[in-house]
Amino acid sequence: SFTATTSFVVFGLLDMDYAAVCMSLGFVATLVGQIGLFYLMEKFQRNSYIAFSIGGIVLLSAFLMTIQSLISMVDSGGPRPPSGICTGKQ
Repeated sequence: SFTATTSFVVFGLLDMDYAAVCMSLGFVATLVGQIGLFYLMEKFQRNSYIAFSIGGIVLLSAFLMTIQSLISMVDSGGPRPPSGICTGKQ
C-alpha cells in the first residue's frame, strides 16, 4: 500500500534498487487477485471468498513469521534484544 511504502521510504528501509520490481510484482499480484476473486464471486454467487482469502493470507503470514522467528533464534543462539525503528532511545 502507499502508506506502507511511504513508511519504509521515510525510515530508510526501502532499497530503491528493488522498489520498481516490488511495485511491479505488487501490481500484477493485485490484478490477478482481483480478477480471480471477481470470477469466483460471479460464478458461485458468494461473497465469503473475500473473507476466506483474507483469512488465508493472515494465516499464511503468521505461519511464515513463526518459522522465520524460529530459524533466527536457532541461528543466533536465542532471542535477540529488540532493535529497529520501534525501539527508540532509552
